[in-house]
Amino acid sequence: MPKKVDHEQRRSHIVEALLRIAGERGLEAVSLREVAAEAGVSMGAVQHYFASKDEMLRYAMRHWLSFTVHQRFTRAVQARLAGADVSDPAVVLHAVAAAYLPHDEESRANAKVALAFIGRAADEPAIAEALRPAHAGLLDVVGRILSGGAPGVGEPLTGRPAPDGVRRFIALLDGLRLHVLAGAVAYEDALGLLDRYLSETLSEALVDMPGPPAVRRGP
Repeated sequence: MPKKVDHEQRRSHIVEALLRIAGERGLEAVSLREVAAEAGVSMGAVQHYFASKDEMLRYAMRHWLSFTVHQRFTRAVQARLAGADVSDPAVVLHAVAAAYLPHDEESRANAKVALAFIGRAADEPAIAEALRPAHAGLLDVVGRILSGGAPGVGEPLTGRPAPDGVRRFIALLDGLRLHVLAGAVAYEDALGLLDRYLSETLSEALVDMPGPPAVRRGP
C-alpha cells in the first residue's frame, strides 16, 4: 500500500528551508535551487508545490507569521514567565521584550527574516497587507497587558485603537530590535532602556487612572 503523503507537511518543510536561508543570507539568496538543496529535496519537488519564487515567498511569510511569530514566540515568552508574577504588567512586558530582542541564534535569524519581509513589503502591497494583522495583533496584546488584562493565545483582537503609550512601546521595541541586531546597542542595555520606559509608562497610567466613584451619603 503506497505511503500517504502529507502535502501540507511537505510545503512546511520546504518553506522552513527557505526561512533558514533568509535568516542566514537574506531573501536575495532565496531561489528554487537553493531552497531545494537546503530542504534536501529535488527541484521538481519544490516546483510541484510552488510554481514560482514569489508564490513560495508569500506562502513562507504566512507560515512564518502563523508558526514562528505566534507559536514559537508564545512558547519563548511563557518559558520566561515560568514562576513569575504574571499579574504584574511590567514583568510580562519585560518577558515579551526579552524574547523579542535578538539574543541568540534563533532570535537573530527571526529578526533578519522580519527585516527582510518588511523591506519587501515596501515595494509589494500584497506582502504589506499580510503583515498588517501581525502588527495589529502585537499592539492589541501589549494594550491588554498594560490595561491589566491577560490575553490568551488565539484570542480575537479587540478592534480598539491602540493607546499612544502602547504604540510608543512597540516603536521603541522595534527600533531597539534593529540596533541590537546591528550590534549598535547591547541586548542588556536595550532591556534596561525598555524597563525604564515601562516603569515610567506604568506609573503614569496608575496616576491617570480614575478613582472609585464618590459615595453619596444622605439626601
